[in-house]
Amino acid sequence: MPISGVVVTCRPGQEQKVAVQARLVPGVEVHGVLPEGRVVIVVDAASVEAEVDIASQLERLDAVISVQIAYHNFEDTP
Repeated sequence: MPISGVVVTCRPGQEQKVAVQARLVPGVEVHGVLPEGRVVIVVDAASVEAEVDIASQLERLDAVISVQIAYHNFEDTP
């Protein structure tokens, strides 16, 4: 199961709006809203394909400029 930490860059002043929208995407946990247009998110997905789909959904949110992976790990599942 892939787990990734990502930084979503958005238009300045839109951080809270993007954080609210991102929380609605299954598999997404918002861990912080930083000044100047950044939102820190953890993505927990069932597969790499699902993780890519989640990242694509984040990229399509209004006011998002980019989604950048900061950390990536594969967790073992029982």
